[in-house]
Amino acid sequence: MVMVALNKVVYAVEAGSMRIPEHRAAAVQVVMKTPKMFWVTKPVIVRNVPVTAVRPTPRLAEWRYTFATEASKWRGATGVGTLKQDSRSGKHKAGDTVLAVQAKAQEVLKAAAGRLTKPRAATYDPETGRYRSYIRYRIHTPEELRKLAGL
Repeated sequence: MVMVALNKVVYAVEAGSMRIPEHRAAAVQVVMKTPKMFWVTKPVIVRNVPVTAVRPTPRLAEWRYTFATEASKWRGATGVGTLKQDSRSGKHKAGDTVLAVQAKAQEVLKAAAGRLTKPRAATYDPETGRYRSYIRYRIHTPEELRKLAGL
């Protein structure tokens, strides 16, 4: 993933937009296709930079600060290691062989997670483990789509 200034990709144009405030950096994200992205047909994907890259939430800013201050603890880790816990996405399981730096980073960041002070977003539902805003930002909820489709 690469961030490129917009004027490097597109000729600068004077235009007003309600979506991009003037104080926000005008940038685009350029993602090159790799063999692991087998489902992608375009060789290059150009998209807007996520708003959290410019204006992180308080909890995200705290996580980034924690990452920056704790990174020295896994500096110099070489070789391979094993994960002690499952990844949140479920892609990697405990006991998987990964780079030693990844295993050490997981261990350090999991220990640091208990020291976070900023609360999760108000839309986080701890019972389901999901953010309610995921559905709120969609035009229709799955139940509404089922009704519209007559299923």
